[in-house]
Amino acid sequence: MTSLQSENDLRATVYLGRHLDWVRRKLAHLEPGYRFKWDIYFDRLEELARSSTRFLDAGCGANKTASELPGPRVRMGIDIEPISPTPIHGIVGAYCHTPPQSVEGNPPDDVRAVPSPNQANSLRVCGDLAKLPFCANQFDLIGCRHVIEHLDDPPAVFAELDRVMTPGGRILMQTVNRSSSLIALSRIMWAPLRRWIRRHRYGRADADPFALRDRFNLPSLFEKPPLGFRLVSITMTQDVDLQSRLGFWLSYLLVRWTRNRPNRRSTITAEWEKR
Repeated sequence: MTSLQSENDLRATVYLGRHLDWVRRKLAHLEPGYRFKWDIYFDRLEELARSSTRFLDAGCGANKTASELPGPRVRMGIDIEPISPTPIHGIVGAYCHTPPQSVEGNPPDDVRAVPSPNQANSLRVCGDLAKLPFCANQFDLIGCRHVIEHLDDPPAVFAELDRVMTPGGRILMQTVNRSSSLIALSRIMWAPLRRWIRRHRYGRADADPFALRDRFNLPSLFEKPPLGFRLVSITMTQDVDLQSRLGFWLSYLLVRWTRNRPNRRSTITAEWEKR
């Protein structure tokens, strides 16, 4: 098992699921071909990274993906949120308001970034995905996981990703599916009940710091990429509940129901290539 897969299994165990091993055994019997969404995303990302030299994680959080991804000589993460001056996984960052920079050179003067302990070329900067602080044609691989649903202006972000990508570069994205029955139910759920579920079942704060915009996360939109990209693949996944065995069986009913309704599954994983 790769480091990214191991890290995400750990995250699933700690943050999402108390019964992950039990769920894996059940799915192996009930749905032999089932794959968790993080396996789909990170397996493909690592496969693409083998032939990549410069990787950008767009919406990187604490930058763990860039710091652990094997392969690319340069691994860069960018996120709208600044991180604490205290190192997080060995990375320190600050706000970035600079002219476009080449990733081959030094970090901008007003970006404080230090390498991750295990990857000398992994850096994190803070900036807006709609105004990337990089020169054109800088990255041959871009990852963007659970970010699309939060964007105010997806076309502006895609235009910037197109600008900083090299011809033939790949972008791998994963997001929730707005047309999923489960997602639609959560949208109309009584707000206090939704907050209670978030707090007691998922250990999350009442307020989501990144409000959902849902302006691009439909399968039909990913199937018709913006000018400059072409669709390589799209995979639809129906998530299962990892919190309890009852929750698993209830969510498994949706797995069965969406077998012949892939566009109603809860997660989209799409890969585009820059023309």
